[in-house]
Parts: sequence; structure tokens; C-alpha cells
Amino acid sequence: MNPNAPYDVVIVGAGVAGSLTACRLKATRPDARILILEAGNNPTTPGERAAFVDTYQISPTKSVPSPYAELPNNKEKFAPSSDGVPDFTVMNQYYDEDGKLDVFASGFQRMIGGSTWAWRGNTPRFVPNDFQLKTKYGVGVDWPFSYDELEPYYMQAENELGISGNATEWVGITPRSGDYPMPGMAPSYGDELARTALSTIKPIDGIPVKIVTTPQARNSQPYRGRSACQGNSSCIPVCPTGAKYDASIHVNKARDELGVELRTASVATRIVPPAGDGQPYTVFFRDWTTVDHAEQQLTAKHVVLALNAIETPKLWLLSGLNNSSDQVGRNLMDHHSAEMIGLFGQPVYPFRGPQSALGVDTFRDGDFRKNNGAFRMTIGNDGWGRSGSPEKTLQSFLWDDTNKKVKLLGKPLQQAVADKVTRMLRISISTEQLPNPDNRVTLSDKTDALGIPHPKIAYKLDDYSKRALAYGHSVTRRMWQHLEDTAGATRIDPVQPTLKYNGAGHLMGTMRMGDKASAVVDAWGNSHDHPGIWIVGSSVFPTGGTANPTLTVAALTLRTADALADALATTP
Repeated sequence: MNPNAPYDVVIVGAGVAGSLTACRLKATRPDARILILEAGNNPTTPGERAAFVDTYQISPTKSVPSPYAELPNNKEKFAPSSDGVPDFTVMNQYYDEDGKLDVFASGFQRMIGGSTWAWRGNTPRFVPNDFQLKTKYGVGVDWPFSYDELEPYYMQAENELGISGNATEWVGITPRSGDYPMPGMAPSYGDELARTALSTIKPIDGIPVKIVTTPQARNSQPYRGRSACQGNSSCIPVCPTGAKYDASIHVNKARDELGVELRTASVATRIVPPAGDGQPYTVFFRDWTTVDHAEQQLTAKHVVLALNAIETPKLWLLSGLNNSSDQVGRNLMDHHSAEMIGLFGQPVYPFRGPQSALGVDTFRDGDFRKNNGAFRMTIGNDGWGRSGSPEKTLQSFLWDDTNKKVKLLGKPLQQAVADKVTRMLRISISTEQLPNPDNRVTLSDKTDALGIPHPKIAYKLDDYSKRALAYGHSVTRRMWQHLEDTAGATRIDPVQPTLKYNGAGHLMGTMRMGDKASAVVDAWGNSHDHPGIWIVGSSVFPTGGTANPTLTVAALTLRTADALADALATTP
């Protein structure tokens, strides 16, 4: 084969969307010459996982990016990652945000395997009405196809990622044509206590508070050569054993079993469309391991952008590609999360098992969506989550910072910590946001170590989202009131809604699918303006619903890969 001949497909990005695309294409078109171009350069071996865990364990911050902060692309500012959690690393300086507006509080990991290294692994499906929000409730937009059309791909995605779940618990929420590959994760001791206490709560605003086992990309039993979850409760930011799915699994499969080429440390800088009919696209990139970081190039008949909702529009804008709908970079969305914490009436002994195994999914749809966003809820198994770690609890008992003196030592200190940490419980909400064309990604004047512009973000929380946070607080507060009345819960916080939010790490929108006048890609992820360019990932979501997006990303990716495989059959 002529090494200078165009690739059939170049995939930019080795996360879950890029690696699934590669595997699906190669399985369907084994003769296709496919390359994955990836900005990160981390190994994907068990040894590297152990190194991430070691870095995390000695990190003073224990933040989301802490296991990955020492990767050269982050440390040396080549293709740096971003994360919304306060940290001393350079990663928080990656976004150029307009301080006059609200904060876009979610980041990502730029590495082989992408952000799946650091996700919690929750994989609920979208509910059917998420696909027709405009038709049903008069807000947002409709997707160009229905839940029923995506359902077969949901099934395939659940098998690829390895999802544990209990199908019977989801009857009436998300229709299914088959069972999950594995039984659901076993609830922890504290989960069972919380579920039992909430089993007697009456419907809230007519909606039942039904607790279900959250589907998860986490092995409840050995699956495809990986062990069952060992219950380390560090799913975010890193799974020590690999029981939780991350995209390095499909990267390794694509490279080692299917013959897909993988070029790492290579940051795509621009894409140039064909000069004429029958000509290939040209993909330019810089390899940050070279001395001069000189721009290099290769060609491809088809280009797949498998980046996230920040990097995909950034690369598109850097390339100066056509933007006839004026939607490139617009409609940036996230799920806004908030926690309500308290002390259960008896020890729940958190941190034994995954960080969450149970949730409430009955508030993800209803007529209230005409007025405010829906939300899904999780019952935490990680103490007070982001609101207070055991380490901070220890410090609060040990040291009086106001008077600068020791408070407790010895047995009294042990007893105080044991009494509080063992009873910590959180209930969290993750709320829906509507697409807003003014929430957008553009290019900053600031540049990274390769001279590539940072993303500039304009972002504002609308009233629909604020009302979702307020309603979510109201429902959660009533659940906690029930726990106070029946299970002796105390120390509930916050009692009043604050509208403070965290990013859920669910970057969505910016390259949405739909018709040519109002969207960047069609229903199959194919660019309206450049037919050889395909986009996979959550950037194509027209709306964001309330489900953690990765499973839907995987289902859409398989659907797009099938369409691209068909296109390859007719590409000269």
C-alpha cells in the first residue's frame, strides 16, 4: 500500500466516540485504511493505570484532574486539558471565560481514552420525550429522529461498553427491547438503608419517588476479560482496577486487534477541504514530541471529528470551514448539579462500593418541563461528595482556625470523626438546560504552548435552568424531610435553595444535528457543508435531557459509523 495515499478515514480523537467509530468501521469494512489522530500520549496499560492511581493518592487536592496532572501535555501545556474544579494545575486556565457572565463549570481530560478515565460510569438512556421536547412541551428543539429509531443502537452500545442494570426496574421510564449485559450493581449497606427509609414516602407533586438501580458501565461480574468492581469508591477520578469502562478498551482493540493506526501526541490544527472533485481532505497537525513542533499533514477521503463539545467547534473555527447555519460553536450545554447533604440517623458506612448505585429517575419527564427543566437524582455512596471529604471533617474537629488552637485529640477526636463520617449521606440533582445560541465557543486571543488559540466561552444560565435548580432543591428537601421524620436524619444543608451549581462534566451541543438551515450536521452526523466530514460525540446533541450523555454518545456513534461504512462503499 502506498504510504502517501489518502487514508479512507482519519478520526480525530481517541475517546469513546473515536475508538468506537474505528472499531465499528473496521469490523464492517476490514480493508479500509483508518488512522486515529490523538492529542494525548498516555500509555493504555495496567501499569499506567497504577501510575495514575499513585499520582492521585499523593495529590493534596484529590480533584478530578489530579491523576492526570503530570501527563506531559498537561504539565508542559501542550494540548492541555481543562477542568472546572479549583486546582493549582494549568488546566483551569485553559478556558478563556467572560467573567461578566456565568461560569461554565465543566472540564475534560485530553488523553487517549478521553474523559472516560475520570467519569462515574452512570449510563441511563435518554427518555423518549427528550427527543421531541419542542413538540411535547414547546421548548427547545426536536431531534431529527425518535427514541425508537435509536433504541437498537442503545442495545448495541450497552453491550460494547458493558452495562450493568436491572431492566425490570426501568419499565415505564425507558423502553427496552432486551436485557442488560450484566445484572445491576449490588447496592451498598447505606444504599439499602436509604432505599428502605424512602420506600414509604408519598408521591411528590403527584410523581412517585421510585428508587432504581442506576445502569452503569461498571462490571457487576467479570465481563470481556475485566474483573468485577472491587468497590474502591474512587470512580471519579480514576478506577484502580479497570472494572469501570474507559475508552482505552476500544482504543486497544482498534489498534491491537483490528489494525487501525494510532498516532498520538498529534494535535489537529486545521482541516482543508478538497481542491476539486475526487480529491481528499487534508488534515494538518503538530506533534508536540518533536523538537520544532512543525506542522505536518496527511490526507483522507473522510474525516471524523470525535472531539468534545469544546474542541470540535474550536477545530472547525480554526480551519475556517463553512458555517452556513451559523450554529458552529453555539448552544453549549451542561447539566447543572447540586447536592443536599445530611447525617443519617444511623451509620450508613459510605465509601464501600461505587460512588453511586441508586437514583430517582421519575422527575426526568412531565408537564412541568413546559416551565422548568427536568432533573435526575442520585443517592450517593461517597459521604458528602463534593461538599465535604472525610479529610476536611477531620481537620474541622482537630483544629480551631479562628482561635488558632487544637480542638480535639485522641479518643474524643476518633469518636467525633467516626460518628460523623459514618453517617454522611448526599442526594444530588443534575438538571436539564435548554440550547441557547448565545452560549457559545469561539476562539480566544490566548494561545497554548503550540501557538493554538484557547477556546473562548460565553455562557449564561437561563431562567428555565434556574427554575430547574430551584424545583430540584424543593423535591430533594421534601425527601430529606421524610428522612428526618422517619430515619432520624439531621444537619440538612442547604435548607434554602441557593442556585449554586457544579458542572456535571457533560459538555453538549455546539455542533448540533438537524436540517441544513438550523444545524451543522444531518441526522447521521454528516456535515451539511462538507460531506466528507462526520461528527460524533455529544456536540451533535440538539438538546441535553437529563441522562449522563456517554451512552447516548456511544449509540449515536455506532449509528453514524454504519452510515459512514455505507458511504465508504461508494467512495472511489
